[in-house]
Amino acid sequence: MPLWPGLQRLWPLTIRAYAISFIVLMSLIFGILSWIVEHKLDTISATANIHNTNAANEEFAYVISHVISEIKQRAESIASQDETRQQLVNPAYYGYWRDNRVRATGILPGYVQAVEMYTRQGKPLAANPISDMPTQINPLDISSFLTSRRGHYYLYVFYPIPSIEGRPDSPLLGYLGFKLDFLNAVKEEQRFSYVNPNSIHIKVDEREHLPFSQLTSRLEFTLLPNPESTALAATIKQLQQQVLPVLIGLSLLFYLMLASLLAAPLRRLSSHIDALREGQGGLLAESFTRSLPVAELEKVRHSLNDYQSKLEQMHHSLNEKNDELWTLAHHDPLTGVYNRRGFEEDWEHVRSVSSGHRLEISMLLFDCDHFKAINDTYGHQTGDQVIQAITRTLQSTLRHGDRLYRLGGDEFATLFLDIDPNLALQTAERCIEAVSQHDFSSLGIREPVRISAGLAHASATDAETLATLPKQADMAMYHAKRPGKQKIAVYDDSMINDAGVLFSTGVTNAVFEAIDTGESIEMHYQPVVNLANGEVDYYEALVRIREGYELIMPSSIFPIIEARRLEAEFDLAVIGRIEKELEQGIIPARTGISLNVSGPGVTNPKIIGKLLELGRFLDRYRLIIEVTETALITQLHQASANLNKLRQDGFKIALDDFGSGYSSLGYLANMPVDIIKFDISMVRHLDAGGRQGLIVENLAAMIIKAGYHLVAEGIETEKTLQKILGNGFSRGQGYLFGRPENTCRDAAKFSIFSKTR
Repeated sequence: MPLWPGLQRLWPLTIRAYAISFIVLMSLIFGILSWIVEHKLDTISATANIHNTNAANEEFAYVISHVISEIKQRAESIASQDETRQQLVNPAYYGYWRDNRVRATGILPGYVQAVEMYTRQGKPLAANPISDMPTQINPLDISSFLTSRRGHYYLYVFYPIPSIEGRPDSPLLGYLGFKLDFLNAVKEEQRFSYVNPNSIHIKVDEREHLPFSQLTSRLEFTLLPNPESTALAATIKQLQQQVLPVLIGLSLLFYLMLASLLAAPLRRLSSHIDALREGQGGLLAESFTRSLPVAELEKVRHSLNDYQSKLEQMHHSLNEKNDELWTLAHHDPLTGVYNRRGFEEDWEHVRSVSSGHRLEISMLLFDCDHFKAINDTYGHQTGDQVIQAITRTLQSTLRHGDRLYRLGGDEFATLFLDIDPNLALQTAERCIEAVSQHDFSSLGIREPVRISAGLAHASATDAETLATLPKQADMAMYHAKRPGKQKIAVYDDSMINDAGVLFSTGVTNAVFEAIDTGESIEMHYQPVVNLANGEVDYYEALVRIREGYELIMPSSIFPIIEARRLEAEFDLAVIGRIEKELEQGIIPARTGISLNVSGPGVTNPKIIGKLLELGRFLDRYRLIIEVTETALITQLHQASANLNKLRQDGFKIALDDFGSGYSSLGYLANMPVDIIKFDISMVRHLDAGGRQGLIVENLAAMIIKAGYHLVAEGIETEKTLQKILGNGFSRGQGYLFGRPENTCRDAAKFSIFSKTR
């Protein structure tokens, strides 16, 4: 199976497609490059963000340490004053000192919200500490903490006051505590380079005392924008926006140039070449005179015109000779129509140009029925005249433009392109009717000449069915030529199974073995009833071949016999089987048996001799030899002589399937027969009534009056039986009386006859 079938349908591509593909490719490359730049920018931005985040954390830690250091220095300065120590000894003026001396001197920065002094035991000097200062501190843990009130963050810081200045290890006098507005302290102490001070947020609940050591874990902030990165990203975006229109414009210009300089000239060249290819009868088109804008294409144009000029000269010089040779090679010398070679070339051409297109194709095969017999009887010159007459009739009946092919011998064919199957069938029916109406008596032929036709249809999109169309038409024609079939058959899948007998090695071998040994031949007997008394008059012997547990029926046997010209050999094998069963007494006494003999068998001395040997059973059985109309029209003189010899020995001769073949009343009068068996089609016409039924009634009356015994085949209902009795038939045969069986049914079992009587 070919790879990428969808792509192969589009291949090769046009220049426009290549141009569009190039533009799409360039756009894709531009998009990929833009994506790579964006990705690089994102990577750089992410890296810078990580760096700035780390720097921001370090910056914020530095600010906090700077604030704490600043407060510590201020605390040490305040603690070193005698006035401060005096408050711990005598706090009488503590309130004044706290609210005026400390806050008013400017020692503390503005973000310090409150100051409070505590004793060594951690109690405030004032009975009521101001501004939410703690009412008690733990001397053992004076670490700083942060709290949140009404959306503001406050940092509480405590420092010990030693009894001796500059001696932190001396006994403590007390503690100095500060309340700081944390965010204001941070903003006043540092101008941030990385941290956005307005975005600082600390995750701490109201009244929660967050230890200062846990401050960084609760801290949230955003980074200040990086102006360099922002400017770089904006510059790249602007560049992309400026490059994109330029790229689109260049692509459009490239496309237009390619279309005007290459695509349009090449299309003109291609159209010119198409015109050359489609020139009727191979004639070349006029020279391509329009100049091309590209030097290489202009050179191609000149070369093409030179080549065309030379081809024209060669074409004119060879045309007459080729026409004559082609006609001789592709036409049949006898009829003037196309021969097998012409058919094969046309068929291959049809397959090549129509493959894959939505085009209905029909093939019609014709074959002259029993042409070999006509040829042998009347001579080859008459046979040639028959072929010519059939050819003229078919040509005049086919549509104008339809080609008729003589494939060989008496076989013809024609092809129908883009035709409705029903119209093809109607054309085939007209051809068959036209040949049947043609007067061949001027050629000295007394019998009607008939043709059979096989019709097969296929769609050009179905390559597999198209390849087997000739075989299908052949199977349909073969099906039409079978006994009892119409003269035209349309192929369907069921014919594959029927045709299988022709090609099945198993069935063919079984037929050959039956001819060689006769052991697998199995005779089935269908009663023929005497309509005067309801008893079985005789049984028709119908052949089957036993293959294991299955029976091979006549519809599968005789196509092989006829195709391999084994009629005489098979007749001998069947006669041998019937002889054994007569010896075994399988056939009931006081009845008889009828056996079918083929056309070649009627004129075969060996078969006639074998039949005459059966004469020793005539004292116990009636023996009837059934022959078809076809058997009598071939080598009529010899056939009549042989049948008369059998009649003289006591055999009865029956003409089988009367009405399905060639017989006329004038011809019937000279036939050496005693019994005429009306074909089932004639019986159905009689049963249906109307104009056809009336014709059959009169025909039956004329034959009875001429002294023949009439047998009606295909009686299946009591209504048909009553119709048969009313028209003077002496015997009847059909499913109403019994189906073919491998044993002979007794006459007493036909109670249906008594009901009818």
